[in-house]
Formats: sequence, C-alpha cells, structure tokens
Amino acid sequence: MSSEDKTESEGFLDLISNPSMGLSKWYIAIGAWGLVLAVLNLLGHIHPSYRVSWGGLLTFELLADAFGEKDTAAAFVAGDAVFMIACALLTGLGLRSINESNEGGVASFFQSMVINDTWPALMGGEGGMMRSIGAWCLLLGFGFYIFYSAMYTAWIDPGVYSVSITLVAFGFALNAASRAPPGDETVM
Repeated sequence: MSSEDKTESEGFLDLISNPSMGLSKWYIAIGAWGLVLAVLNLLGHIHPSYRVSWGGLLTFELLADAFGEKDTAAAFVAGDAVFMIACALLTGLGLRSINESNEGGVASFFQSMVINDTWPALMGGEGGMMRSIGAWCLLLGFGFYIFYSAMYTAWIDPGVYSVSITLVAFGFALNAASRAPPGDETVM
C-alpha cells in the first residue's frame, strides 16, 4: 500500500470519526431519529399491523424478513440491538464533535436550534419572503410527519415520508437561498 493510499484511507476514517459541524448535525438527526423509530418498534407503535426487523430492512431482506406480523413477530431481535447501537454511536459521535468544536458545547447547539433567525421568519421577520416560506415549509414538514405518524401509527409510511421530505427539503433550500449573497446583476 502506498503512502498516498494510506493517507486517503486515514483521511476518510478521520472524516467519519471526527465529523465537521454540518456532518455532526446530520449524525445527531439520523441517529436520534433511528433511536426513536427503534423504541417505537419495540413498543409496537411503528405501524398498525407490522413489526420492523432492522436487520432485514437495511440489508434488503438478505438477513431476515423486513416486516413481520405484529402478533407473531418477535418484539426484539439481534438486528434491533445492532441498529440501536449504530444509532447511539452515530448520535454520540455527532454530540462529541459538536461539544468539542462549538463554543458553548452541546447546550449551545440545542439552544441554537430553537433560538435562531429562521423561526422569527414565520411571522415575516428578517430574511424576506424566501426565508419566511422556508420556515413555514420546515414547520409544516416536521409537524406533518410527527402529527400524522402519531395519529395513524404511520412512522414508516412512504407516503408520509414523501410529503414530509418534500416540505423539509424545500424549507432547507429556501432557507439557505435566503442567506446567499446577492449575485452579479449582469448575469442572466
């Protein structure tokens, strides 16, 4: 193995184990979301008639069936433990990285999720119409997913995901676009 290959592999491992601030936020979001889904699955509240086998779902049913009838499927299998450990590690890596790189640590990070310039835009504050629409898309996307899933036990429903992801993606995109510097007026 050449020194260049070794440096590239070490760089990738370093990227994964010491994520940037942006990647750390994704680690926390995906890990926490996975843990919530795993707990809901254990409690039998993830779907009205199915239990999810995370090992089967994530390996496209190579290791096990992805879905089992709620009445006959085991409530906890080894795949659930592996999934929960992976989600906890992902969340832990993200929190550790944010704690080390953020000035106020994890507490400041969670505070910045609530107190920022996006949510005042819901009432037409700073940032213009684009940030206001972006904030509404984020609120509606997350709100729809949580409300609909809780009301109809549809936490893994593809239709709920498609509506929520569309709204959240537009929210993030419009929010980011509202912060972009003005462009050159001579460009068409």
